Amino acid sequence: MKRSRLPILLGTLAVVALVGASAAAGPTVSKRVLGETEGAAVLVIQVTATEGSVFGVTIEDASGSMFDVVAPNGWVGITSGGKTLFRTDEKPIRAGSRLAFRVLTTNKDAGLTVTFQDAESIVGVAQTI
Repeated sequence: MKRSRLPILLGTLAVVALVGASAAAGPTVSKRVLGETEGAAVLVIQVTATEGSVFGVTIEDASGSMFDVVAPNGWVGITSGGKTLFRTDEKPIRAGSRLAFRVLTTNKDAGLTVTFQDAESIVGVAQTI
């Protein structure tokens, strides 16, 4: 009697899909303009941890338009040229939680690339917003 290979194929595809989804999972980010004045804008960068904890957020702006940051309580933020780094040791963004960072910029429409760090290394995939 000949056995069908369909159940084996479907099982293999299900495993591949689950592994691919977990490997791609990571923090997510969104951007919105909080306010504008002549020549400057305040951007709110919201980071949501989907699993694990986020201890660091790096925002890169190729146009170099970021000039100041406001770090949330318990976080330190520093900006230089086209890169802003936010970091904490005591108040990470825990899985299922979100935190907002404020960036002052002269170009509210600049594309920003955001990366995330856990306690020791980069996590997730860099995202452009």
